[in-house]
Amino acid sequence: MPEKDASEKAPFDFFRIAFFLAAITAIRAIASPADIWRGDYSHHANELIFGFMLVQLFGFMLKALPRWVGRPILAPQWIRLLLLAQALAFLAGFYDLALGAQLRSIIGLAAVAAFSTTAIRARAIQAWPLLGLAAAHAGTGIIAAYDLWPGATMLGFCLILAICFEVGNRIFPMVIDSGRTREGGKSRPLPAAWLCLTQRITSLLTLLLWAFDLPYALAAALAGISGIIWMIRIAPWQAFQYGGVRFMTFAMVSKRAGFLLLAIQALPQSTMPLAVPQHVLAIGGLASLALAIATSMVRKRNGQSFQHSLLGSATYLCLAGALALRIAYALYPEHGKGLLHGAQIFWLAGFSGYAMLVLRRRSAPKSSR
Repeated sequence: MPEKDASEKAPFDFFRIAFFLAAITAIRAIASPADIWRGDYSHHANELIFGFMLVQLFGFMLKALPRWVGRPILAPQWIRLLLLAQALAFLAGFYDLALGAQLRSIIGLAAVAAFSTTAIRARAIQAWPLLGLAAAHAGTGIIAAYDLWPGATMLGFCLILAICFEVGNRIFPMVIDSGRTREGGKSRPLPAAWLCLTQRITSLLTLLLWAFDLPYALAAALAGISGIIWMIRIAPWQAFQYGGVRFMTFAMVSKRAGFLLLAIQALPQSTMPLAVPQHVLAIGGLASLALAIATSMVRKRNGQSFQHSLLGSATYLCLAGALALRIAYALYPEHGKGLLHGAQIFWLAGFSGYAMLVLRRRSAPKSSR
């Protein structure tokens, strides 16, 4: 994303605080004792979709929108107030999970409204689609938090998938091309416009059809196939030697695989559990992509772009392990909950590492390897 001149900068990194809040929200969603759910584990999904991802998206917008808009997106005192409000909403969740969820989504929608005011005044058209989707996601979170519509959770899941995929499709080619040209390689043009448009339309169509329980097999197959062709055109393997690129590639491949698995699962003769493509998209394509993008932003802020990190590698491997064990449990539930508990441990370890990664601030050597 090209950076425009912005003379004013926050006195400290607000986006790191948001990413940290997102990390501990994800940890609580998995590690909380049973009594916090009051016997209703459906809130577990809401905590991840409208909790972790809402705050994660807030952090991303704090960092990305000033570049897109070309000016500070909000005054520092208002950002501090929003971060404090989200922290209090998180704490309120320990007393009453529903209350915390309601506060969190209302605050999230207020933040999007404040960001949108600046973006509209600046006529930053490139930011409007993201802000529109973010507003829809936060509004759906309010509906879910107040139990106004049973389908709100599924719609929110599809909306945040659409947001992550849209952001990933914008950032991933630039990361790969930057790595490719870092040592004198030739820059490659983006895939053809028709391919990008086909992938975007079929992906969004699949998610909408899925959200409203309509036939989605054909759209999912087209989304997966066009996405694979798009990946081949990007050629991410040409930058695999750089830190973070392989995991971002894993996240992007998981998205395509998730769509293909969704198409296979929808076939009449298929015996595949819906939990398989659902978790490939949720853990592989959504959570992994969110972490990959966020840690890429943190690396750049620390002056460590493309550098290898032992903590980063361990974090990424833990999330990949959580995905593998969760899929194994979906396919072979007869093997007991050991697989599920193993996935839980990997998830907690991965997000603990992520929480430490986003708070680390240090300069690094100039070496890129």
